[in-house]
Amino acid sequence: MKNTAVIIQCRLSSTRLPSKAILPLGNKTVLEWTLASMKKVKADKYYVATDEASFETLEPLCRRNGYECFAGPLDNVLERYCMLIKQIDAKVVIRATADNPFLFYEAAQFSLDEFVRRNNVSSDSASICDYLTLTGLPHGSGVEIINGESLLKAATLTDSDYDREHVGPALYNHKENFNCEFIPSPARFNHPELRTTIDTFSDYLRAKTVLRHFGETNEPFTTEQIIAAMNDVYVRNPVILIPSVKKGCGTGHLHRCLEIALEKKFFVYIPQNYTLEETPSVIQSYVQKGLDESLVINSLPDQSYKAVFITDLFKTDDEYKPLLHNAKSVIALDEGSDSQCFDYRLDIIPSFAQDSCANLTEPAFIKKAGSVKSTVLSDWHEFKSVLICFGGEDPAGLTIPTARTLKSIFNESSVTAVLSDCAGVKNSRFESEDGINYVSTIPDLRNHIAEYDLVVTHYGLTAFEASSAGCAVILLPTTKLHEELARKYGYAYLQKDFTQNEALQVLNSDAIFPVHLKECGNKSLPDYLENLSKGSRLYCPVCGQKADEKSNEKSDVSEGICRCDSVVARNSTRTYRKCSNCGMIYISWTSVPEKTYQKSYFFEEYKNQYGKTYQEDFESIKNQGKRRLSVIKNISGISKEKNLLDVGCAFGPFLSAATEIGFNAFGTDISEEAVDFVQKSLHLPAAVSAFPDIDIAAEFGISEFDVVTMWYVIEHFKDLDAVLKKIGGITKKHGIFAFSTPSAEGISAKSNPDLFFQNSPSDHYSVWLPSQAASILKRYGFSVERIVSTGHHPERFPAIKKNGAESSSLQWKLTDKLSRIRKLGDTVEIYCRKI
Repeated sequence: MKNTAVIIQCRLSSTRLPSKAILPLGNKTVLEWTLASMKKVKADKYYVATDEASFETLEPLCRRNGYECFAGPLDNVLERYCMLIKQIDAKVVIRATADNPFLFYEAAQFSLDEFVRRNNVSSDSASICDYLTLTGLPHGSGVEIINGESLLKAATLTDSDYDREHVGPALYNHKENFNCEFIPSPARFNHPELRTTIDTFSDYLRAKTVLRHFGETNEPFTTEQIIAAMNDVYVRNPVILIPSVKKGCGTGHLHRCLEIALEKKFFVYIPQNYTLEETPSVIQSYVQKGLDESLVINSLPDQSYKAVFITDLFKTDDEYKPLLHNAKSVIALDEGSDSQCFDYRLDIIPSFAQDSCANLTEPAFIKKAGSVKSTVLSDWHEFKSVLICFGGEDPAGLTIPTARTLKSIFNESSVTAVLSDCAGVKNSRFESEDGINYVSTIPDLRNHIAEYDLVVTHYGLTAFEASSAGCAVILLPTTKLHEELARKYGYAYLQKDFTQNEALQVLNSDAIFPVHLKECGNKSLPDYLENLSKGSRLYCPVCGQKADEKSNEKSDVSEGICRCDSVVARNSTRTYRKCSNCGMIYISWTSVPEKTYQKSYFFEEYKNQYGKTYQEDFESIKNQGKRRLSVIKNISGISKEKNLLDVGCAFGPFLSAATEIGFNAFGTDISEEAVDFVQKSLHLPAAVSAFPDIDIAAEFGISEFDVVTMWYVIEHFKDLDAVLKKIGGITKKHGIFAFSTPSAEGISAKSNPDLFFQNSPSDHYSVWLPSQAASILKRYGFSVERIVSTGHHPERFPAIKKNGAESSSLQWKLTDKLSRIRKLGDTVEIYCRKI
């Protein structure tokens, strides 16, 4: 068709994201990306239809990109289009909007070609296509193909404000007058789950991450490139660093976050109400080093865009916690708060209560000084240079009195003091006084710290960097906690307002050389955080996310509660919580990739854990099965010719035991190798399927079973609610459901919970408390008939460990008996009846 025009709708008066069309996006504006994409669509004319107030700003930009700019009414967009159609005599209009920088231009061309084809094959004017669009495209990739004359007619027939504001509805909301086609997208374009438009700040942040994925380029992206970018882990879940920019907390947090952002291109959030005066200059220093300024943001994404937050706030304020609750995950660096809302806590500077608070404490993430002193002076009388540095701020006002006292001792040496304006006196008044060299800052201090023989600072990064450089170090604690930290980690320290004699006493001690910190700098913090950012937040397998959200709605945010389920354990790869609703202990965050249970599990991993392969242990497992079947028989009376389903049957030892005593045994497992063995070697019915998705009736011709079992399987499910509902549906009335699982009330968990959870396999998403089992299972229509404590290990009792008692000793035998009486086995079997 002749006189085809691309007309892109644009205005700058958006309320949700003002002037979004001209926001920077890489080396272009948002609008320019849209213009470039739509220039790929074959047309006779290319226009941007805007309003009069936006025309002056947009017209030069349009002209540079090969588009004409037309101004019409602001709110009556339909009239704006009609005016332009009349002016240029457009027969076919390809309509797009300016806030879609990643639209599928191939889909737009496909739509135009299909519109033209349908109209060319139609000889009946009544069958002419007036409007065509594709369905199933990403939100932001849609374009509309419109018959120009039909739109002019539609404008005369409608008096709807909605029709006039949105253009297309004037046609497709009046199908009695117009032939409108909504065509399902071809598979190539069918991705309705993606969002490529820019309507909110969160959308804009997503667009920035897309550009980061592609790198520097000017070319519009193909469909496949856009899909790949949208599925990138950092596009789906951007990483946002949140440093402290609060007066009184120093500049170290900001420096650390900007260093990470410079290397990994993570976003850095700087709130508009920051009070740290040095914030702009510190940011600018990293921009000069190559930091992309667009990575510094002053808003956080809304709930629709799940970000990974890395907080470096010293102590997280309550104002942040509701925002962090809606994140994909929250990683806290050197967090001083006792709140449990963080998914992962990493202490780089060792804290006082490191064992109970952090997932990992690792000073090796502190960057080493750029150089190390070639000669370490053991006598303080030989010190030639002294540095006094309390960070970017000195709210306690320690710098000047410390410098004066030390200068009286080191009167022949160079004494340099970093004096912040926060010390109460402007720097310019103290450039040189009594031989003290006052400076406002020392750029790149880490790489120059080895130039000083003695560094006087507080407990923090500078102290560790100085230690790693071989400098003598003295701390000035500002709180009782900092004094305890200095003592715990072997630092010499002085009290505030120390005297010359007290300083001399410390200088004469060996403690000024904390040589135990030579391991600083052998690990990369940016790399480690990048790996952690790929971790996943999980919710109670029974209650799910809704219960968590409901609990948090009731919580008192002023008390700093963000996630109500309390943390019971942390380790370097996982965090465990106890559900406040049902009492289940579960993995609430993990950085370990999900396992697949193929042949390697049954042969390699099983052998690593138990010392033999699964098949080598077949007879032993089978004998355990016989014992379990006797329990089932005793509590139910069920024995022969009853149907039994073993979920997670593996290579079938329990199925073999059940068959031998007369059960009709069926099995299901996700391992093809295991099911193949059951079918071909044991000659028993089994299916490869992931529970609970399996269609039991279709697989086995049986919809309900007398007995359903899971032996060390139930803990592997992230969604236990769906599993237990399925089991309730396939178990006959008065039938038996029996399962085994590790116990969180066994001796290992009680005597050393940190080690217990550290050793718990990473794919055990739930850890059952036998005392909570009855209340959980009752929800799904089961009553607990018997709980059998198994896995008794006297050698794990503290007394046996301490005394080294042999298995033949009386102490061992008494401990074993005690373990069974008090049900302290590390595993448990739970037998239930369908109510």
